[in-house]
Parts: sequence; C-alpha cells; structure tokens
Amino acid sequence: MDADDAGAWMPFVVALLLLSLSGWGLWSIPENSESLDAESGESIPRFVEHFPTEMNEGIPNDEVIRLAWYPEESLLGTLKTEDRYIELGELSVVDHASEPASAILHATIRWSSEQSLNVTVDVNLTSEIENGILRLILIEEDVEMFGRTPTQHAVVRLYDPTPIGEGNGTIYRELTLVNGLNNDDAHRLKFVILLSDMMTEENHALLSMSVPLINNGPIETGQRVSTLMGLGVIILSLAAISRAEWKREVMLPKLRGGRDATGQSIAYLKAGRCGVHLREVRVLDPWKLAKGIRSMDLPAGTEKTIPVHVKPAQGGNDVQTTIIETEWSIEVDEMGGWVLDLTLHKEPPT
Repeated sequence: MDADDAGAWMPFVVALLLLSLSGWGLWSIPENSESLDAESGESIPRFVEHFPTEMNEGIPNDEVIRLAWYPEESLLGTLKTEDRYIELGELSVVDHASEPASAILHATIRWSSEQSLNVTVDVNLTSEIENGILRLILIEEDVEMFGRTPTQHAVVRLYDPTPIGEGNGTIYRELTLVNGLNNDDAHRLKFVILLSDMMTEENHALLSMSVPLINNGPIETGQRVSTLMGLGVIILSLAAISRAEWKREVMLPKLRGGRDATGQSIAYLKAGRCGVHLREVRVLDPWKLAKGIRSMDLPAGTEKTIPVHVKPAQGGNDVQTTIIETEWSIEVDEMGGWVLDLTLHKEPPT
C-alpha cells in the first residue's frame, strides 16, 4: 500500500491503539483508597513460614502466602523472629496445610500518618476456641538489597501479637512502620492476620490483604471513564490534526525552483491529488515580470515547467540582489484558494 494512502487512516488507527492502551492502563491501576476492608473465608488457605539464616536463600514468589522470618541481627530481621521460631518447633520451613476455619476475621486498615497504620479486626467465632491469640504480621515484597543479594520476598517487617481469650471481640491497633517504610511503599506491603491457639499453635482463621494505596489513581469507575473520555478527546483531536496535515501534504501542489542550461530562472509546479488552477504569479520588488505568466489548469498528478523572466522594477538597472521572491496564487479542487511562496535566483550579469 502507498504511504500516502496509509496517511488517510493511520492517524485514527494509532489513536484507537493509544485509547486502548490508555483504557487498559487506567483499569489496571489499583484504586486510590483511604481505607481497605477484607474478610477471611470459611477455610484457612495454605501458608508457609520460612526461617532463612542467609539473605541469599531464595523465598519463592508465587501464589502461596509466605512469611519469611529473618534473624533479628540481619538487615531484614525482626525482634520476634526467635520467639516465632521456637513456637513452631525450631523448623526452618513450616508448611501449614489448608483446613476449615473456626472463626471469621473482618479487618479494616487505614493510614493514620505517613508511617502509621490503624488496624481494626473483628473476630467472630464459629466454634469454641481457647487461648486465642491474634497475630498481625506485615510483610514486604520485592525488597532490594545492596550487593549481589537477590531480591527478597515476603519479608516480615512487623509482628504484633494480641491475646484475645475465648470469645468474640474487636482489636484496635495503631502500628508504626519500621525500616524507613511509609505510605509510598504501600504497593509492596501486605498484612497477614492469623488467629491461632497460643498453646498448641492450632490455626483458627487467616486473612491476607493489601494496605490502602493513597494518592494513587481514580477512586471509582466514573473517574476512570471521565479520564478516558478526556484522553479520547485529546488523542482524537491530535489524530484529526495529523490527518489534516496529511491531506494538505498530498492534496496541495509542489512548487520548486531552479535554472535551465542558459541560467534562466524556472519554476516547476506539480499538482497533487487534486487539480490545480494557477490564477496569477506576482514578483516582489525590486523585480517585476518581463513576460507575463498565463493562468492555466493542471490535472491531478501532472507537472508544468514555467519559465520566469524578470527585469528590474520601475525601469531601474542598478539592482544589487539576484534573489527573486515570487507569490503564486492558486486554487485547489476541494481545498480552495492558496498562495505559495517561491524564491528564485537570477543569473548575475557577465
């Protein structure tokens, strides 16, 4: 296909592609939210707790809920790692199989400051439990370390255990983030809320949820639609401007100048995709036409070579310049009247 033909529709194809990409991008951005709510299910999903001793021990980054407890003295360690290690029998990996839950957890998380999270957890028991303890565990994904250490996953950054006894209840906690984390890191943070028996470590419920993303993007579908419509107007307007420029490029004639073998100034007028009617040629001072150029019609795609004979204006002979400035008044089918400028050079006298 001719490149000129592609110019007729290509701007709008590109516009539709950009709109599609913009729509995909808008709907893939997590919603801006001041708070997040979540509720655990009727079963406890499988989760795995790791106790790596070195930062080069890779923790899988998969769909499984994982908790990586690093030693307190390491760069990724937390104060309660040793306690949790002992509670689970001093094993390097503890794989908790999925099982039915005996409680429902409903949690609400909101940022109370740049580095503080307010967490509310409602505990609703579906069967009797004893010695209940609610563990709030904040993990960070994609932790980058200096040197050759690989990116670390599911790193436990904060551990807050609260005994709840035997009944239902609501836990309110204000948690201050450590290790320099703040709300700008929200996209890499996740809360795991675990209800278990502090004596037997039997698990009763588990809830895994993200933290709110603030100042992030649209807060509702209507805002996404409005944003996409605004982008659509801008993109389609640019496409229309681009097509108008294409149309001007291929429809208008081409006008260029030169000199023949004798040094005489000549012009080449080539019609574009529209027919052209040459109405008048004007030469600016200090020159004037020595021989008039008649009006003419050029069918689309044809070219005409036109000699341009000039002489000094007003009978003067002392013209210091060899530059000839001309104006060509034309009419283009379907596009109306235009004036094209052309600069020629006159052979100096010998």
